[in-house]
Amino acid sequence: MAYRYRNHLKKVFLSDEELNTLNRLIAKSGCSTFSDYARLVLLNPTEKFITIQDNSFSDLVMQLKRIGNNINQIAHHVNQSHLISKDDVDRLHEAVKELITEVEKQYTLKLEKLRSYYGHH
Repeated sequence: MAYRYRNHLKKVFLSDEELNTLNRLIAKSGCSTFSDYARLVLLNPTEKFITIQDNSFSDLVMQLKRIGNNINQIAHHVNQSHLISKDDVDRLHEAVKELITEVEKQYTLKLEKLRSYYGHH
């Protein structure tokens, strides 16, 4: 292990409950290993963690894509029945695509702002 630049090992004994708590904290922090978490917390005692849940964003995008799919199905039926024009359907479909793009753009901007403020772990 002479090639390691971190060559000092520290150990700690924990109860089962303490270990469970520690594992939850590591998972919430976004650190991939105990070593990363320990270095971050021990060497930066004022470090604050935030967890960015992006499940709601993914759900929103999925719903918007489903709406787009529904519009395509409506367009197919409209083209057969000629109740509204193809241009109207195309404009509606384009508006949904723009909405999806804008939602993704706004999410990315907010995520980057959070990461730049809190750091990326």
